[in-house]
Amino acid sequence: MEKLFRIYVYREGEPPMFHYGPCRSIYSTEGLFISEMEKGNIYRTTDPDEALVCFLPFSVVMMVEYLYKHGSHEINAIGRAVVDYINIISIKHLFWNRSLGADHFMVSCHDWVRN
Repeated sequence: MEKLFRIYVYREGEPPMFHYGPCRSIYSTEGLFISEMEKGNIYRTTDPDEALVCFLPFSVVMMVEYLYKHGSHEINAIGRAVVDYINIISIKHLFWNRSLGADHFMVSCHDWVRN
C-alpha cells in the first residue's frame, strides 16, 4: 500500500481555515491529519497524476471558529466557503474534472448537528 497509495494535497487556501487545524482538542483528528499531510507524509505526492485521491485541506473546526455565528445554527457561510474553494480548484486544476471530484476527500471531526 505504501508504494501505491498517494494523496495529492491542494495548495490553494490560507490558514487558519486551510492547511491548519487544531491538534490539541476534542476535534484533533482533523487537525492531526491536516498536519501530517502538510509535513510531507510518505503518502503525499506533489504530482496529481501519481495520486489515487486528492485531499481538500480545509478545516471545518476552523471554519466554525471564523465563519459561524455561535447560537445561530446558520451554516450557509461555511457551505459557501467550501463551494467557493471547490469552484476555484475545479477551474484551476483540470484533474478535478477527470472524476468530477469523486476521488477527492476531506476530513472532519465534529459533534454538532443542525436540528
